[in-house]
Amino acid sequence: MQKENQDFIIAIISGTLFILLFGLISFLVVYSYVRHKRKLLQEKEAREIVYQKELLQAQLEMQEHTFRTIAQEIHDNVGQILGLVKLNVNLLVLSMKDNPIVENLREQTNKAAAELRHLGNSYHADRLAEQGLIDAVKQQLEQLQKTGMFTTTFCSEYDRLQISKNSLIFLYRMLQEALNNIVKHAKADKIDLSISQRFGEVCITLKDNGQGFNMADSSFKPGIGLLSMRERAAMINVQMELNSKPGVGTSIQFSFNQKEL
Repeated sequence: MQKENQDFIIAIISGTLFILLFGLISFLVVYSYVRHKRKLLQEKEAREIVYQKELLQAQLEMQEHTFRTIAQEIHDNVGQILGLVKLNVNLLVLSMKDNPIVENLREQTNKAAAELRHLGNSYHADRLAEQGLIDAVKQQLEQLQKTGMFTTTFCSEYDRLQISKNSLIFLYRMLQEALNNIVKHAKADKIDLSISQRFGEVCITLKDNGQGFNMADSSFKPGIGLLSMRERAAMINVQMELNSKPGVGTSIQFSFNQKEL
């Protein structure tokens, strides 16, 4: 009877150990499967991120190519035509001295030529790199000031930023887009842009006194321009911060480490 009890206890222990061992093996199999599946999903997400970045890079390169082509066309075709117009106007001025109408025509022609030259330079990547971000941005603000629709201010703690050509172009396009949004949507008449140093980083801050918007509103949806700025910023490791209040205005700040750009 005692032997039967011992056999019964051994059978229970063996069964329990078998169940535990089976459970452990099952757990390890499930855990390995889940881990493998998670790894596959992470790899898929990583490939998707790389693909999206490469796709965006290709789109931006195409955009820059388009800008370069436009700038070249402005210089080669429209610029030459306007140059001939200037020449003829100057000849007209010589033959009709002290004529206020002709003199005004010359001034307007010279102004149009200068504006066209600035426009071409602002879209030509090589000229942007040569000019530098600070001078290029100052020129953009000056063009807005000349319209008479905006009062602009600019201040910088830097004379020149030491960043790569691609990062410079990306930053400039982001600022162009931000200024374009102000012109189109903000209903502002004052624009302030500052470039400062904060905790070892460069901070570019653009502010307007426009109508602003409520970012917490469920109806707020960022437009293509804002999404494009965020995508460009992420590609070159620039932190972008957007703040806006209805009736107060909007500010956008780009911060980065020069050594990383």
